Amino acid sequence: MTPSLASYVAGVLQIAAIVGATWYGAWWLRRWIVPEFSGALARLAELTIGFALLIIALQLVGSVDLLKEAWITAACIVVPLIGAALAWKFAPRDVEQIEAPAVPRWAFLVAVAVASWVVAEWSFPTQLSLDQGMFGGDTTWYHMPASARFIQEHSIIPLHFTDALRLAVWFYPQSSELMHGALMGLMGSDWLSPVFNMLPLGVALLGCWCVGRPYGVGPATLVGGAILLSAGVMIETQPGEGRNDIVAFAFLIAFVAFLINGHQRRAPKSGTVEEKPDPDAPLLDKGPLILAGIAAGIAISMKVSMLAPIGVIFLGMILVSGKGRRLTTALCLGISMFVVGGYWYVRAMIYTGGNPVPAVGWGPLKLPQPDQMPLDPRPRFSVAHYIGDPGIYRWWFFPRLDDAFGVLFPLILVMLVGACVWLVFRSRNKIVRVIAASALITAVVYLFTPLTAAGQEFQPRGFFTNTRYLLPGLLLAMLMLPLIRQLREPDERAKKVLIFLTAIFAVTVLTSPKWYPSFVPGAVLFCLAIVWAPVGLSWLKDRGRASRGMIVASVAAIAVIAAIWGRGEEVGYAEKHYTRTTLFLQEGGPQEAFAFTRDLKNKRIALAGSGEIFFGQYGFYGVDRSNFVQYIGEEGPNGSYRLIDNCTDFINRINEGNYDFIVTSEFTQDAPEADYRYPVNAWIADDPAVKEVVAEPDITPQPDFVYKVNGKLDPERCEKLDKIELDPARVETLANIAEAVAEYEAEQAAEEAAEAAANDSSSE
Repeated sequence: MTPSLASYVAGVLQIAAIVGATWYGAWWLRRWIVPEFSGALARLAELTIGFALLIIALQLVGSVDLLKEAWITAACIVVPLIGAALAWKFAPRDVEQIEAPAVPRWAFLVAVAVASWVVAEWSFPTQLSLDQGMFGGDTTWYHMPASARFIQEHSIIPLHFTDALRLAVWFYPQSSELMHGALMGLMGSDWLSPVFNMLPLGVALLGCWCVGRPYGVGPATLVGGAILLSAGVMIETQPGEGRNDIVAFAFLIAFVAFLINGHQRRAPKSGTVEEKPDPDAPLLDKGPLILAGIAAGIAISMKVSMLAPIGVIFLGMILVSGKGRRLTTALCLGISMFVVGGYWYVRAMIYTGGNPVPAVGWGPLKLPQPDQMPLDPRPRFSVAHYIGDPGIYRWWFFPRLDDAFGVLFPLILVMLVGACVWLVFRSRNKIVRVIAASALITAVVYLFTPLTAAGQEFQPRGFFTNTRYLLPGLLLAMLMLPLIRQLREPDERAKKVLIFLTAIFAVTVLTSPKWYPSFVPGAVLFCLAIVWAPVGLSWLKDRGRASRGMIVASVAAIAVIAAIWGRGEEVGYAEKHYTRTTLFLQEGGPQEAFAFTRDLKNKRIALAGSGEIFFGQYGFYGVDRSNFVQYIGEEGPNGSYRLIDNCTDFINRINEGNYDFIVTSEFTQDAPEADYRYPVNAWIADDPAVKEVVAEPDITPQPDFVYKVNGKLDPERCEKLDKIELDPARVETLANIAEAVAEYEAEQAAEEAAEAAANDSSSE
């Protein structure tokens, strides 16, 4: 069904009102917290505060079962306006802003060109997802199902159990999913979700510039960051998807930028900045610390992996703050970080009875954890497992690193490790030393993180996509490299560093995916909105050539163009997305089942079976995302969710859910020798209350089926099936479970006849 124009206009107007209120609140709060920030740095601060305001507003309404269209709009307008009112009252007036050192025009243009290329490159897979839907594994497995469940239940309090794997993804931080859910609530569909990651990409590029801004090397830090933001693993996994790595990376970069810039002081009479001219001045003022804590809070509310780099920097900042300042640093950073980013960790503690990160064992602390089965998407090997195996390097690691970071990956890795080691031991800037140390420690943590080399032993097929876990350390290192004093002084040397990094970027993007001519106008629009208009208007304003009215008119014109373009995309998305079901689970899976459920609306769908069923489960939510989809399992203590190992309990759980359809594979695991392989399809296949409507008997890795539920299933018929299950080999060797039941009944009848004959003989 084509979405109505009225609903589209209403959604656009609500989003416009939210954006306006959020910008106003963020602008005043920035004036209160860091009034000395100017230019690009001030804009980065306002974007960070704006994200934080929206996250807090959505958490408030989501915690009281009010995550609905009207309340989303009201909260996302009122909370920023309250912030603006407080800031207006307390913000200092007449504060002199710190201007950044000038950069050569040619360097500025290089930075704009590189940023434009990255945005354009990201826009192509983004527009492709607007045409066909989001098919990334993590997107369809748990990111977008969590978003859909939030808006269906109007609440973020209940856990959404997506599977029975060891990972317990329902305890991951979910601020990104919450924002996707809010967009669904406002627009009535998820068509904006493929576009969402373009915004944090812009924040990330701006943050990269701001890291080098006080030293006059903003172009070099932007180009360095762009090398990794446009790397193969990022283009493959982030644009047009519900994955949240780019959001976490953007605010990790912002966190570092605020610390670096907060360390600067105005040099007497010069109008430039320098490193701490007054030896008695504090390392950082409270404002930059609070703002840095806000950025860190956003990052940890997106991904739990951000705890490693941010935790190291947090502790390092406390240590280097000096006597009498450590408590202030800890409180300013810690409180703001907790207010913005602590929600999901407190929620996890409530469900588990004290564990903020249930995925971590915590060693001797023995914090309570969900009692999950030892099931993983792939065997959970780490990179360190193969540290001494040259064959794995040759056949797996090196080719995949080439795919992930380009043909110059050896140069990039060696260069960044060397830069961090140099900074840790030679830099005079304590903050830079702390960040460089965090980059090294994050890289070491990556080596020992489970699943970084996931796959059957000696076949680490998960290595490529999980190089994302190395990226935080690489990004921190790349941003620190141009700050090395010996590389930025004199200016001629800084020029050579920028040229060198630009050459690396150029070689890296030679492996870009195909650029489709039909997507070029969309790429131009994205570049206009994210790079050209902000940069151009700021440049004109700084030179007194752009009035406030001109800026407002330009922004309004871009917004109108985007709204007109968006209507066409919304209609096309509704008609076309998820029609190519073969893009789900490229190695196999329930293609006809996805096609059947696509046009269902407001149905309750139960899932049961192996990974081919739950990894693509977002496809079962229907074209308008209105279907309620739940993987069937058994809840346990501390937020655990396990497979049900018997027919009776399985049938009872389905009956409790009042489902309209059931989608199953034959077994809960693919391998016949697997420890937790239960015949879920057999448990329901012959029940008279269900009717088979889709069957894919020849699909790999397992056949799958869709059943329409016409009434309550009969748990009493499970008695024979549960007894057969005691000997799984019998189920494996018979293609039809009905034959197993018949064989079982025949054996029982033969045993009874033999026993009766024996009794007769004894009586005679």
